[in-house]
Amino acid sequence: MRFIFSQLALLFFCCAFASAAPAAPEIIAKAFSEKYPNIEPPKWEAESGGSWEARFETGGIKYRADFDAEGNWVETEHNTTFEQLPSEVRSAIVLKYNVNDIQGIEGVDSHTHGIFYDVEFQKGAKKQDIMFDSRGKVLDPVRPPTEKGFFHHWVNQTKRDTKLTETGWTLVYKTIFNLLSIFIYAYVIYYRRHHDHKMLFLLLAFNLFLFPIFLSSSLVTAGFGFTIFALLALVRLRSEAFDKAEIAYLLGAISLTFVNTMLPTYVDIPSAILILLTAYLADKPSVWRDNFQKIEVDYRISEKEKMLDHDYLRKQLSDEYAIEVREITINRVFKNEVRLTLMYRDISASRRAGIVTIKEQERQGAALIKQQLEEAKQKTLLEESQ
Repeated sequence: MRFIFSQLALLFFCCAFASAAPAAPEIIAKAFSEKYPNIEPPKWEAESGGSWEARFETGGIKYRADFDAEGNWVETEHNTTFEQLPSEVRSAIVLKYNVNDIQGIEGVDSHTHGIFYDVEFQKGAKKQDIMFDSRGKVLDPVRPPTEKGFFHHWVNQTKRDTKLTETGWTLVYKTIFNLLSIFIYAYVIYYRRHHDHKMLFLLLAFNLFLFPIFLSSSLVTAGFGFTIFALLALVRLRSEAFDKAEIAYLLGAISLTFVNTMLPTYVDIPSAILILLTAYLADKPSVWRDNFQKIEVDYRISEKEKMLDHDYLRKQLSDEYAIEVREITINRVFKNEVRLTLMYRDISASRRAGIVTIKEQERQGAALIKQQLEEAKQKTLLEESQ
């Protein structure tokens, strides 16, 4: 009989020991006390991968806090009701979903996503989790890290950024880097080739006007993209028609703005360099020797009857500038000047040297004829005087 009682006591002791709450590692317990200094030691539950979940209660609400194996806080969640949700979240649910389909609601404070609410809906035989932020915006499946723009990301998340961001210099760096990149793009690459100051202003305006918007506003969505294209269409409608190269340059300026504001500091430099190299090489005449370029010029001409003669203008421009002219579009005729759009390409060095030689020979021939005429005139006058 004594043996039976001893066996029962041993069994009871083993069951009690097995049911006792496990103790979290010291690094995990320390992380919890630093995160929640005024909370009594919680009940711990070991999870997969070495992570731990702390269960505690405060203010009559039961919470569950997750920590990874290194002692980093991951998130804290608690059950809540529809009536306890922020008014913006309740309004979003009422407008988009059926309140009667709600199966459960959790309030979550996440290290990576901030505060949001996970609402579980019953959709027929399936259950679906929808996450809302405190403003009622749907975050599904996760909250994009750039949703609030770089400025808010810098202000609210400095603890997870680099030393450069923690000191506050990232904002200054991005501004300076954007100014430098758009100067190289708009002036060094575009303007020094095409000499169109109006297009230069347009490139700078798109970049510099959109830069603070991209820096501080919400995530660029498809609707914002359509707005940009609508703005481009309006600019084209209310001004002179853009050619393909100008449209490409304009899109490049907008891309630089997006890259310099939305991307992390270690990604924006190679991305911006790629855009600059693309513009430099794709529009470089020496790379594409057979490529025709377009430029607007004001050409002075004294013979008014030939101001609208395309063949004459093409030959004059070809001979004067030693280029191959493909197409001429007359935009406006002034008193002794004609404004035209010229499509041309450079010719080879041998052809250019030949044209220069011919022009020099023609000039010398004209000068010789003029000299002979002057000599003949002087001889005639001398004979008449005798």
